[in-house]
Amino acid sequence: MKDWKSNLLLAGFVLSALYLNREALAAWLEARLLTSPGATEQSGARTTERHSLGSRAAYQLAEPDSDHTEHAACGAPIQYQCNSAALGKVKIQRADGIYTWQDDRGITHFSDRPPQQGATEYQFKSNQALDYFDLELDYGALSHDFRNRLEARLNAVFRTYTGIVGLKAMRKVKLRIVIANNRRAYRKMLEVLGSSAAGNQGIYKAAHNIAVVEYRNEAQAMRTAIHEAVHAINQAVLGNTPRWFNEGTAEYFEYIETSMNLSQLKPNGAWVRNNYLVGSLVHPDGLFEAAGSWKGNAQNRMYRSSWVFVYYLMSSQRGRAQLKHYMRLEQKNPCDLLGVAQVQSIFETRESQFNNSYAQVTRQKLTEHRF
Repeated sequence: MKDWKSNLLLAGFVLSALYLNREALAAWLEARLLTSPGATEQSGARTTERHSLGSRAAYQLAEPDSDHTEHAACGAPIQYQCNSAALGKVKIQRADGIYTWQDDRGITHFSDRPPQQGATEYQFKSNQALDYFDLELDYGALSHDFRNRLEARLNAVFRTYTGIVGLKAMRKVKLRIVIANNRRAYRKMLEVLGSSAAGNQGIYKAAHNIAVVEYRNEAQAMRTAIHEAVHAINQAVLGNTPRWFNEGTAEYFEYIETSMNLSQLKPNGAWVRNNYLVGSLVHPDGLFEAAGSWKGNAQNRMYRSSWVFVYYLMSSQRGRAQLKHYMRLEQKNPCDLLGVAQVQSIFETRESQFNNSYAQVTRQKLTEHRF
């Protein structure tokens, strides 16, 4: 009996010490990732974010853990689990070291060398120059062009979000992404983070705001990196979100492309053939209630159904207005989720009008969205 009580007291002491030193432990774990053998193989890879499944076969495998979308720690005292990726409000980028002034003839000049007097530091005025994110990217053997194209597409994602919820509701996001050059390096990185590589090509760890992406080919790595980044964006802007929203938006933005200031969002190639939806769906009401139905054979339908619902909402002004209302309500309390009945009311999914319009969209030829 005495030994039992002593062991219990010791266990209590250890748990208390771990809790009180949780931030130091998180930093230690991050340092382990920076110096792990897997990171060394990735040309000094640092860290990354969420969980993506690139190939169609991978979607059919069981999830290794629940870190990637549903934040089970909702309501826990560690605040960063609700909004760890946020860096404050979005501001206009500064053109550091660029000065502007007008001469005696009224001509405006721009230069990195100001005249003796009368010059002011130049500041962008266009919404295209908003400072949406801080990207820390280790891309291994990929070219620098990969980073440029990723940044362009991520800016397009942010502009689309801003068009939905408004600039005041947006937050600047810290994006930390590592591209592992091969499966072995990817597996080692996930081992350090305490996750399994089984059945996935990318993972976002919300507690550390890290995403790791396995490289198979450049197109797949780009899609997976965007998918993982969307999870960090959701967490920074909204806090905890239900899995249907977190996965649905990540799936929706995977195939985003840019042309000048135009964002083009093609239907997700995982779920369509010849621009028509392939496979059965779960009704949105089922998505709202399906907190534990994302494993095994059900996983394929859940990803597909979540993408289709987000695609449906983004297809009309009414749907985007409903999505705006929903996102702003979720944002009010980043550590809690809205109730099922409230979500059903926002999207009117129990109305016959919804069922008719939803069925029509899912049966017709799917086209790209442009914003």
